[in-house]
Amino acid sequence: MIEVIYGSRDKISRADINKGLPNSLSWINSFNLSDNEINLLGKKLNIPVYLLKHSLDNNEITRIEKYKSYDLIILKIPINKKVKTLGIVKHRNYVLTVCSENTGMKLDKEDLSKDSDYLLKEILNNVIKSFSKRIEDLEDNVNHLEDITFNEKISNDPKEIFYLKKELMYIKKGLNADNAIISQLDNIDNIKIELNQLIDTENTLTFRMTEVMNMYMTFISNRLNEIMKSFTVIASLLLLPMLISGIYGMNIPIPMQNSNGAFYIILGIMLFLMVLTLLYFKFKKWA
Repeated sequence: MIEVIYGSRDKISRADINKGLPNSLSWINSFNLSDNEINLLGKKLNIPVYLLKHSLDNNEITRIEKYKSYDLIILKIPINKKVKTLGIVKHRNYVLTVCSENTGMKLDKEDLSKDSDYLLKEILNNVIKSFSKRIEDLEDNVNHLEDITFNEKISNDPKEIFYLKKELMYIKKGLNADNAIISQLDNIDNIKIELNQLIDTENTLTFRMTEVMNMYMTFISNRLNEIMKSFTVIASLLLLPMLISGIYGMNIPIPMQNSNGAFYIILGIMLFLMVLTLLYFKFKKWA
């Protein structure tokens, strides 16, 4: 899809790329491009098709390439929990953005009322906002995980922790890649500051996720120890009665085998030893 957006008469208007670009500064937002649309953009803007395809390749590295009439900037942007490649072509009369998916960027008339340098700056602001919004969502998820880690009533699936750590890893990779490129641009100090702050926030979240994972593993280990402790107490309570029943189950002469009520006497001894063992565990605070 190709959207041509420009400012006219105090409002935002749209143009058809097939009819050419308007005379004023334009933002060409393109995404989910078909081969025909890629060829159309290349023909109308006089840009090699292979450069446009680079912007659609999510494995493309970030960089700046300067040509005679335009500059190509390859960045990363988070979209739908994934980090995608965003290609930006800055021309004197327009700024073209190319991505495999809709970036969801929003620009107003003021952004289109100045020059392409200012428009590029606002597009970079949108990239930073996309990272910021995703990091805020991840921070909420981390806060939730921290709250429920020690809550036995809530099923805490460790896969969610791994998924968040994986996404944070890709966010970090995208932020660092963009930082290497944006740091080379001029007159965008505020964007550079916000980007560095996002990198610090992401590092903090990564550390917190590591601590959440450690706490979760410690909690699971403690729960397992409690379960094994309960089994040990039960086994210890049954140890002496089983020993007595084993002795009296042997086919040899034993005391009280001919006595009336011997069964109840032996059963009472077993119960007495079980109670005595339990009281010992309570005294030692093992149960």
